[in-house]
Amino acid sequence: MPKRIFTLFCLALLALAPLRAAHAQGGQRLNLIRDAEIENTIRTFVTPIWKAAGLDPSAVEIMIVQDNSLNAFVAGGQRIFINTGLIMRTETPNQLIGVLAHETGHIAGGHLARMQEEMSNLSTMQILETLLGGAIMAGGAISGSGGGQPGPTGPGKTPVPGSLLSFLKYSQTQESSADQASITFLQRTRQSPKGSLEFLRYLQREERMLIGRRDPYLTTHPLTPDRIATFEEAVRTSPYANTPDTPQFLDMHHRMVAKLMGFISPASAMQHFSEADRSVPARYARAIALYRSGALGSALLTLDGLLKESPNDPYFHELRGQMLFENGRAAESVASYRRAVQLLPGVGVVKIDFARALLETNNPDNDREAVRNLEQATQTESDSFDLWRLSSVAYARLNNPGMTSLARAEMAIIRGNRAEATSHAAAAERQLQAGTPAWQRAQDIKAYINSRPRK
Repeated sequence: MPKRIFTLFCLALLALAPLRAAHAQGGQRLNLIRDAEIENTIRTFVTPIWKAAGLDPSAVEIMIVQDNSLNAFVAGGQRIFINTGLIMRTETPNQLIGVLAHETGHIAGGHLARMQEEMSNLSTMQILETLLGGAIMAGGAISGSGGGQPGPTGPGKTPVPGSLLSFLKYSQTQESSADQASITFLQRTRQSPKGSLEFLRYLQREERMLIGRRDPYLTTHPLTPDRIATFEEAVRTSPYANTPDTPQFLDMHHRMVAKLMGFISPASAMQHFSEADRSVPARYARAIALYRSGALGSALLTLDGLLKESPNDPYFHELRGQMLFENGRAAESVASYRRAVQLLPGVGVVKIDFARALLETNNPDNDREAVRNLEQATQTESDSFDLWRLSSVAYARLNNPGMTSLARAEMAIIRGNRAEATSHAAAAERQLQAGTPAWQRAQDIKAYINSRPRK
C-alpha cells in the first residue's frame, strides 16, 4: 500500500491471532487511510451537519478504513469510522452526507454512551485493537454463525468490552432516533433528505440480493420498512427535497471517488476511466492507477498535465511528491512536498510526509527542516505514531537525546505500552532542561500513566 494515502496501523498483528483468522479469506488487514484531500472533502461536506447538531467540528474525527465492505460506525467518543467501500458506492455528495448525518445522530443522541465512555480515552490505535479483538465474532455473526468472547488485544492488553457486534449494533429505537435527528440536521442546513432515501433503498436491494450474507452496515444498522417510510415522508414534506448538490461538492466527490479507485483498484480505474475521458477526475484516477501499476513515467506525464492547468492545486503537488518518493527518488520529491506544504500550511499530515522525504535525503540541513515541520504537525497530529517515529529519528540525528526519548515515550503511549512510555519519559525528564515545555510534557506523560487504573 502507498505510504501517503495509507498509514498502516499494524496493531501488533502477530499478537492478534483472532484478526488473522477473521480476515484470512479476504487476506486483508484493517488499515486506516490518511489523505489530506479526502479528509478535507468529507469535513467540508459534514461540518454544517455537525454544527446543526451542536457539536464542535474540531472535536469530531473522521477515520477512513480501507475496506471494500459497506460500513460506517461511531466509536471512542466522537470518532466516525467510514469504509472506503461505502464512500465509493455513494453516487452523490448528498448520499454520503446523509449517511454521516445519521452517524452524527448517534453521537448527538448519546447512543451506546456507556461503551463510548469506556473507550473515549483510548488512542485510535487502541480502539482499533479493541474492535479487532472482536473481529472474528463479527465475521461469524455477519455470516450467520456464532461466536465466543474475545481475548485481550495488542501490546497494551486493552480489554475488549464485549463483541464488536454488540459494541456497534444499534437498536431499532436508536436507529429511528438517529434517522429523525439526521432529517432535522438536513433541514437546518437546507439540504435534501433524498440522498438518505436513495442510500436506504440501495441497502434494501443489497439485502435482497445477498442471501445468507449481509454487509456489516446492515448487521449493525437494522434496516426496516419503517426507516424507508420515514425518509419517504421526509422527502415529501421537505422544502429542500429538490435542492441539488452544488457544483463544488460534486467536483470534490468525483475527485475523491476517482482517487480512491485509482489507489485501491488500479485495474478497475483504468477500465472505468478511458483515455478519451479528459475530465479532471478521470485523469487524476488514471495518473494514480498508472503509478500504482509501475508506470511512473506515464503517471508523471498525466499528473504534470493536470498541474499545468492547475499549478496551485496542493493535492496534485502532494501526489507528485508521493510518486517520486515511493519510487526511490526522495531528493526529487522534496520540491513537490515543499510546495504542497506551502499551499496547505495548516495540514499536519502533509508536513509529516514532507519530513519523511527530507529525512530520506540524509542531509543535516534537511534533518533540521524535518524537525521544524514535525514540531508544527504536532498541533493537529499529536496522536500520529508516524509523527513520533520520524521525530525520534530526526532528533537522534541532531544529537538531541532528551527529545529523542520524549518522542519514544509518545510512541509507546500510542501503542499502549505503559512500562516503555514511563521509561522513556523518565529518561526525557533527566535529559531535558527543567521547566521547558518538553520537560513538562515528560512529567505529564508519567503523571497520566500513574493516574490510569491498571487493567
